[in-house]
Amino acid sequence: MAVQAIQDELNILLFDSKFQTACDATDRELLTIIIARPKAHHFDFLTGKTEWKVRGKWRRPENDFDVEFKDSAEESVGKRIIALLKAYNTKVVGETVLYARTIPIEEGTL
Repeated sequence: MAVQAIQDELNILLFDSKFQTACDATDRELLTIIIARPKAHHFDFLTGKTEWKVRGKWRRPENDFDVEFKDSAEESVGKRIIALLKAYNTKVVGETVLYARTIPIEEGTL
């Protein structure tokens, strides 16, 4: 699978509400990726973002990304995300072991 295809599919799985509706993805999950800072730029392709009007400065944490997404009851979305991240690591990032995990979100304010 080509790198651009991996990136495109990850963005669809994580952020496309039409896809989530089509596959009945309603369970809230949290994807965490922990990566060394020099390699974090490899994940700049992720298109989801949140903008807040605030005073002061904010910056991304040094070495991890947290992304909330919707998964199906069978967890097929989360399993596919992990498979794509493994392929992306092999083709682009080059970590010996890329640390990524998904966990259910039981409660939250959003």
